[in-house]
Amino acid sequence: MDHGQCVQGRARHLVARLSDLGVDFQHWCFACGRLNDAGLHLDFDVSRDRAETRFTPQRRHEGYDGTVHGGILTALLDETMGWAIFHQGIWGVTARIAVAFRQPVKVGEELRVVGDVARMRSRAIETRGTVSRTSDGVVLAEADATFLVMPEQRRRELEQRYSGTDEAFARVREAVEREHADRGGGREHLRT
Repeated sequence: MDHGQCVQGRARHLVARLSDLGVDFQHWCFACGRLNDAGLHLDFDVSRDRAETRFTPQRRHEGYDGTVHGGILTALLDETMGWAIFHQGIWGVTARIAVAFRQPVKVGEELRVVGDVARMRSRAIETRGTVSRTSDGVVLAEADATFLVMPEQRRRELEQRYSGTDEAFARVREAVEREHADRGGGREHLRT
C-alpha cells in the first residue's frame, strides 16, 4: 500500500481527535500525559473500535545506536490498543501483550501506530496493533494483546481523578456514531 492509500484509509476510518473533543491529558502517564517531561505525549484519532497515533522517535528513545528501543515500540502499541477500547468508555488494564518486531525502527522516522479491537467479551477484550513507517506503510512491528475490564470500584476512583472523562467520552462516542451513520454503517459491535 502506498502512502496515498494509507492517508485515504486514515481519512475514511478515523473521525475524532481526542484532544479536540476535550479528553484531559494533564496527567503523568508515560505515553499520553502532558505533565511527564520524559513521556511520549501521544494524542489519538479514534473511530469505532480503533485508535491511531503518529510518533517520531528521538535519540532519547534509542536502544542500539540509531535504533528505537523495543520497549518504546511496545509502549506505543500498548497505549494505542488501550485507547481503541478506552475512548468507548471502557476502562481496562493490559493483561497480556505479545509483540513481533519485523524490522529495526530508525530514530527520526515518523511512525503510524494503529490499534484495533478484535473481539470483546464481558471481562476481556482482545486487540491487535501495528507500527508502520508513514513514508511507505511498511509494517515494522505487530502486537496482540488482551485487556481486562477494570473492576467497578477502581474505575470509580479513577473517574474521580480524571474528572470530566465521562463528558469527553460521550462527545467522542457521538462523533464516532455520527461518522459511522454517515458511512451507512449499522450499530453492530464485535461483542461475542
